[in-house]
Amino acid sequence: MRNLNQKKFSIRSEQVKFLENYKKWGFSDKSSIVREALDRYIREVKTQHQKRLMAQKSRELLSDYLEDKELTTLTDLDSEDFL
Repeated sequence: MRNLNQKKFSIRSEQVKFLENYKKWGFSDKSSIVREALDRYIREVKTQHQKRLMAQKSRELLSDYLEDKELTTLTDLDSEDFL
């Protein structure tokens, strides 16, 4: 297991009650719930960030595709094999 750091933070009472039931949720301890929740949240935030960046880049390139008829937009067929 990786080196773990201890941190102190404040949580709401309903969150405390949830953590107290760690065995019910299949976790070995309260900290493992927090680690799992943070890992999931980090993945979600990164995914949302990437989606925002992709949407921004798409908007930036839209005028190029609208103005330059030699460019083709990506379609579902672009990922299919033609052989």
